[in-house]
Amino acid sequence: MSHTTEDGYRLYNEKKFKEAFDALYDAALFHNNAEAQYYLGMMYHDGDGVAQDIDKAIKWWSKARRNGHVDAANKMSEISTSTKNMF
Repeated sequence: MSHTTEDGYRLYNEKKFKEAFDALYDAALFHNNAEAQYYLGMMYHDGDGVAQDIDKAIKWWSKARRNGHVDAANKMSEISTSTKNMF
């Protein structure tokens, strides 16, 4: 069954992460949908529906930030700050 981007957001909020990922991936990759890119970043960051991968989270948040998503920029700033404090 094909899902819309709105379905992806709803599925994410319902914690149906694998279905949400499938619904959001095309919008994020092929349509530069900043909100979908942000959600994919969140899934990779938290390991929800995908293997946890901070580098992939940063990749998606970078795309979202370039497309004007403020929360993605904030997440990238948080990661930058937390990694600086690790050493």
